Amino acid sequence: MGSANDDVEALLFESKTTAPLFDAAYVHRQDLIGSLRAGNSRIVTVEAPAGYGKTSLLAEWKQVEDRATGWLTLRQDDDDPAAVIRLLARVCTAFASEAESVFTQIATTQTGVLSRLAPALALALSRCERPFVLFIDDVHVLKTVGCIDALEVALARVPAGSQVVLASRQHVAALARERVAMSASRVGAAELRIDVAGAARIAAEAGARVAPGILAEWVERCDGWAAGLHMYALLSRSRPFAVTSDNSALADYLYRECVRDLPEDTRQFLLRTSILGTHIPDLCDAVLERTDSIGVLRDLESRQLFVTADADGRAYRLHPLFKEYLADQLQLESASLVPTLHARASRWFAERGQLPAAIDHAIAAGDFPTATALVTAAGLPAYEAGESATLGRWLREIGDANLLANPSAVVVFAWFAVLAGSDDDARKWGTLLGMVPDHADAAGINVASAKAMIRAIMMRDGIASALEDAEFAAEVEPLESPWRDPAIQILGSTLLHAGHEERATVVLSEAIHLAGAHGNPASIVICESEFAFLAIEAGAWDRATPHVERALDTIRAGGIEGYVMSAYAHAAAACVELHAGRRLSGGQYLARAMSERQRCGSAVPLLGIPTRLLLVRAQLMVGDADAARILLDEIDDILPPGVPGDALDVRIAAARDLLATHTRTLERRAESVALTAAEQRVLPYLQTHLTRPEIAERLYVSPNTVRTQIRAIFQKFGVSSRSDAVQRALELELLGKATELVPI
Repeated sequence: MGSANDDVEALLFESKTTAPLFDAAYVHRQDLIGSLRAGNSRIVTVEAPAGYGKTSLLAEWKQVEDRATGWLTLRQDDDDPAAVIRLLARVCTAFASEAESVFTQIATTQTGVLSRLAPALALALSRCERPFVLFIDDVHVLKTVGCIDALEVALARVPAGSQVVLASRQHVAALARERVAMSASRVGAAELRIDVAGAARIAAEAGARVAPGILAEWVERCDGWAAGLHMYALLSRSRPFAVTSDNSALADYLYRECVRDLPEDTRQFLLRTSILGTHIPDLCDAVLERTDSIGVLRDLESRQLFVTADADGRAYRLHPLFKEYLADQLQLESASLVPTLHARASRWFAERGQLPAAIDHAIAAGDFPTATALVTAAGLPAYEAGESATLGRWLREIGDANLLANPSAVVVFAWFAVLAGSDDDARKWGTLLGMVPDHADAAGINVASAKAMIRAIMMRDGIASALEDAEFAAEVEPLESPWRDPAIQILGSTLLHAGHEERATVVLSEAIHLAGAHGNPASIVICESEFAFLAIEAGAWDRATPHVERALDTIRAGGIEGYVMSAYAHAAAACVELHAGRRLSGGQYLARAMSERQRCGSAVPLLGIPTRLLLVRAQLMVGDADAARILLDEIDDILPPGVPGDALDVRIAAARDLLATHTRTLERRAESVALTAAEQRVLPYLQTHLTRPEIAERLYVSPNTVRTQIRAIFQKFGVSSRSDAVQRALELELLGKATELVPI
């Protein structure tokens, strides 16, 4: 079954990354292509309504191109910043080997895409040694503004001699700014309009004999619209027809006429498969409960009826306008059948391990129990891939009420939110989990224990209450349970910060052993970081080093560099490196941890407070008392109000004493990398050409707020321009990863 799943995944990827074959008998645009190739434009945008031949232009260009090429046709399910950048990276690896570095970057938020994934791809493209042309079709399907922002960053460093060609039905403002910045070009509908000579060629290819006067009338009625001229030619082969003067109804009229004479079985085939993004014969068979879809698709292709096959005939594509018409007709004629068709498609994709497509079809079918179960299975991969926009869309479309009907889903997403989400995510899912009854039926999960663990991590009622919850979870989770090691780890951490250090070390050691047996890297990283914390606090630096090494090795091996515990491990690494006098690597770890601490905030004080205590120590090691003061203020905000923190209070007081007695012995004050949370959200957007009001719109703040934050970033970095700020951020590895961190 695994090979079949891989084959479907490869086929879906191939359908997006294989250019359609250009028909040599079709209208050629050699002069336009020649001028674009000969110019110095690094970015070319082709912007025109549907049916004007944008894809044909790109396909013809690719066919005559002698440079390395890559092709990507975007689909609606690609409307996620991380998904778009990773798709582009896979395409670009054919000519830019360093594009593979994108897959080592973890970005669990949209800002992470701008600060990690997109800059990594931009750097890879800038270092490409041979010229290339990258074609990106159907950019208009990207509705999420973060996708366009990510594209702008990723394509900002295309080298001279290479080009990126993007086709879209709509004007893309961000790429327009890119054109100004990079002396790039735009092709519009006017340049794509077909003249009478082109119309004659279309008619001849369709096998229609048409008088020049009629061709001129077609061109006038269609305003040079290629798809309309092709439909006119198809219709003229069999019978006279009316040439409508209502341009708004032209497409529907022509498509209706084109399918009118088809056998009813074939017409129904087209209508009912219009729910699909890619027409794979086996998939069509499953959706329609038939076995001859391959024959129908081949027949439609031979009729030139807006159906084209990929290079080896394994998948087919309907012209987007034709598909939209068919989908509308399906709703008019058989709306009650649509959920059944989507349900069959969902089942087919799920059986082949293609969970994102299965989820989309289940949601479209209104089958929310199935969609919830599938999202529960797909949630971790989506988080790990940084596809938070896609995951968020699924959860919104399913709705909280439907999610609450599946206790397993609520437990799993509460954990994902705590481990890899934002404070808001963690609070939301922690609240939803609290609404699930303790004895709810959840396969393989003790709901009462899960709720207790989340309450302990979030520490809303103080450390004493958290310790009670942690003790309960550790008591009820059996040895064979996969939830046993997180329960023991949470108990160990809670004991440590409640002041029971001797027992905590025993429990944390047990948690490491269990987590290793269960393959849970997150628990191991937290435990090793806790041991490092204790050693650093005691001044036992030789004892701290191996714990830090194991934590960092586990992060790399486990692929969890986007999770909340990463900040804790990197903060410990910064302390160890700086104490050893390795200021370069120590500064890099410090900058990394300062950036990551934003994911380790008020929703997870059990991790957020110890992380910041280590960062206070590290900042004082580099002589930055202002940064230490910011961190202590953040700790005040994280602590539950009016609730004693026991040993945590003692440690926080000690950190304040350390700050108060700290004397600067450095000859000059170190440059501050202590960006506030708000400044860190603004920083990635400095790579773009977005104006301050546009950045403010993205972040839901005022332009004055953005102006103040940019000014603060400039002051802390000691720079006076956006480009210099970006360069300094790259050096500090706050954007992308300029160099490998020096290993401990």
